[in-house]
Amino acid sequence: MGRGRGVFRALASVALGLAGAAGNTGCYSDSCADSYWCEVPPPEPSPCDGDPTTAPALDLCGVFVSEEGDDDSPGTKGAPVRTLQHAIGLAAHGRDHGEAPTRRVYACGGSFEEAISLPQGVDLWGGRLCAGGDWSYGGPLDEQSALTVIAPPVGIPVRVLAGDDAVIAGDDATSVIFGVRVEAADASASDNKSSIAMILEQRARAIVRSSVILAGDGKDGDPGEDAPSFRAKAGVVGNNGADACTADAARGALPVVTLCDDGIESTGGEGARGSVETGSDGTPGQPEAVGTSEERGLAGNGASGMACTDGQKGANGADAERGAGAAGAGLLDIYGWVGVRGKDGEKGGVGQGGGGGGGGKGRDRMNVPTNACPADRPQGGAAGGSGGSGGCGGKGGKGGDYGGASIAIVALKGSDLTVDASTVLGAKGGNGGVGGTGQWGGLGWDGGKGGRGALTNTSRGCDGGLGGAGGRGGDAGGGHGGHSFGIASVGASVAILELATVLPGQAGKGGSGGNASAETKYGTGNDGTAWFWYRFDEQAPEPPR
Repeated sequence: MGRGRGVFRALASVALGLAGAAGNTGCYSDSCADSYWCEVPPPEPSPCDGDPTTAPALDLCGVFVSEEGDDDSPGTKGAPVRTLQHAIGLAAHGRDHGEAPTRRVYACGGSFEEAISLPQGVDLWGGRLCAGGDWSYGGPLDEQSALTVIAPPVGIPVRVLAGDDAVIAGDDATSVIFGVRVEAADASASDNKSSIAMILEQRARAIVRSSVILAGDGKDGDPGEDAPSFRAKAGVVGNNGADACTADAARGALPVVTLCDDGIESTGGEGARGSVETGSDGTPGQPEAVGTSEERGLAGNGASGMACTDGQKGANGADAERGAGAAGAGLLDIYGWVGVRGKDGEKGGVGQGGGGGGGGKGRDRMNVPTNACPADRPQGGAAGGSGGSGGCGGKGGKGGDYGGASIAIVALKGSDLTVDASTVLGAKGGNGGVGGTGQWGGLGWDGGKGGRGALTNTSRGCDGGLGGAGGRGGDAGGGHGGHSFGIASVGASVAILELATVLPGQAGKGGSGGNASAETKYGTGNDGTAWFWYRFDEQAPEPPR
């Protein structure tokens, strides 16, 4: 036992020596039953550590910014810079004389009319009392003058960057945003409709503490563009048929065509040929009629035992229905919220051309053979007139635009947001725009006259049919109402702690369909949603009624 104790003492002495060489205190016992760990003294606390409300503001801990500062200054307590973004740049990359990045900005209570981009891992500690020179925290949230107000006239006031945009960010770097009041102006996002106060870009991490984040109102969506108020292109009058006794086989009147601006044609039927013994039939109008219309642009029959018949009127083009109202939640991206427009109205159908008139015959053999034409003239009956072409379909109206959203904080995919002891408020979403009205279709035109006969009724040519009118273009659907959210996220981690207040404002109403009465619901865009936190990547809980 004595030998063993001696070995223990020797080993303990070696351990003590090694520990002493490393600056640690060695601990051992004469008893083999006792064992002790050699304690390593904790590292000296950094003077930059601590709570934002109580930690001292030191030059080595951060860059200082004041409304009274100068961006040519180094950003120290005694010589602060003027703008937040310049201070953030110095904190992220170090001051000009080679100092290491402090990764913190101390901002005076006051107003800064600039939109800022904050790299992940750089803290923004606002609400500093600068008049006394100690830059201590100014007080609780109910003293608005103590907060640093970030309120640019346009744009999204605060962006937290990550990845390549952040430059200094690591996977675990987190920005602490403390003691600020962020105010987004109405309709100040890049779409000129939505109002968004803060965006955490993909994979960014931020803690919002003891701050106020306020979205402004969204703008009402613009109404959809109306189609032209004048009618669409009209049809063309058909050609007249040749008279009887002008040829043994009088050629029928050539068809006429209306070419619409979408490339669709309406063609009147060709007039029938007149001949000596039997008049031929005309051709039907084009395009073929759709549906069950009684008027189908059929061709007229040629004279045989009976006189010829006129071509039939072409079918009218179908009127387009009203476009659907906007539906769906929209999507989030780095610019904010992208809403949904109402569906455009469809184009009206083209009118069908009238049928070509039947041809006449020059010789009547019903009872006694009778020639309609004098012996010294050609013996053919008159030709039929061609059908008039139909009118073009009217253009559809354009869908109403979406109303702007009001969202205090947007958290994009992979980001991590914590809200602690802060107030986060959405405001009013804009109403969706009304859908545009459709255009009236063009009028169909008269068919050509059949050629005149001679002596007998069966020698005359018959008229071409009237072209159908083009269908009216569809009225468009209304735009989506703008949402109002305290927080909106997509694929993000969001923690709202107990002392935080996160509330929406009022959502916008969906726009009505074009040319719709108050009782007409089809074509009305969906209303926006008002909810304290809305997750675009999953089914959100039903908001309270």
